[in-house]
Amino acid sequence: MGLMATRDGPAESATGSQRLEKGTRETLVKVARHGVLLTWSFVVLFPLYWVVSMSLKPPGQANSLPPDWVFLPTVYNYIQLAQRGEFVTAFANSVIMVAASVVLVLLIGVPAAYVLSRWDIPRERDVLVWILSSRMLPPIAVVIPFFVIFRALNLFDTRIGMVIMYVSINLSLVVWVMKAFFDGIPETLEEAARVDGATRFQSFRKVILPAAKPGIFSVAIISFIFAWIELLFGLVLTSFEAVPVTLYVYSFIGSRSIEWGMLAAASTAMIVPVVIFLIAVNKYLAAGLSFGVVIKE
Repeated sequence: MGLMATRDGPAESATGSQRLEKGTRETLVKVARHGVLLTWSFVVLFPLYWVVSMSLKPPGQANSLPPDWVFLPTVYNYIQLAQRGEFVTAFANSVIMVAASVVLVLLIGVPAAYVLSRWDIPRERDVLVWILSSRMLPPIAVVIPFFVIFRALNLFDTRIGMVIMYVSINLSLVVWVMKAFFDGIPETLEEAARVDGATRFQSFRKVILPAAKPGIFSVAIISFIFAWIELLFGLVLTSFEAVPVTLYVYSFIGSRSIEWGMLAAASTAMIVPVVIFLIAVNKYLAAGLSFGVVIKE
């Protein structure tokens, strides 16, 4: 018995040492992983911190070099920004136009994607490539033709014209993404609904749309962001009445000087609606993901 205990001792010690080394390696891997994630988060969030902190600095400290890391925050820039009626009007223009474009692009793009997914359309691949090709062209290549068309149709410098422009920007993206979601939903769900007496439209509205909810909210988020940050079309297709907020923010960059404090405050104000929209939609997006989408086998 004593001999066996003596022989087992080193084996048990070796096993314990291996477990200790394995635990140490796992700990080091976790520490390294968290270190990389924290570093990347700092890199990503630092520009946001820089803009927000600059907007809270007094005018004399906004562009000081070296920068003042410790300062007394002030809302002076935001008060000055709110007192400018042109900024308030431009901000309201963007909210109205972008919100209307998101609703309209979903009303057009989601049914179109459903039709492309469920119906046998002649030369369907060519149709999809044609839809995608509208997104391939650089904006500078199409803005002049749109300018000519808008002038001829009296849509220049109008909110309706900008809504149409935003819809044309995001429609191809909505169609392609939603078609992929509809392709992943089995047709047996619709067939079961029709067996129970539902029409095709009722099965689409009550069965397919709830299953495709994550995709709908995803394309809504992307469409909102792409339309909200658009600058070139607003620069060419508007002059006074329908000026978006991005164009007004750009006006703080002068030929000889830059109003850094006002520019940072306006940029921060632009970020707020995006964050609010993401928070509001993320709740429904998470709910849709928790129910899940039935994927075809």
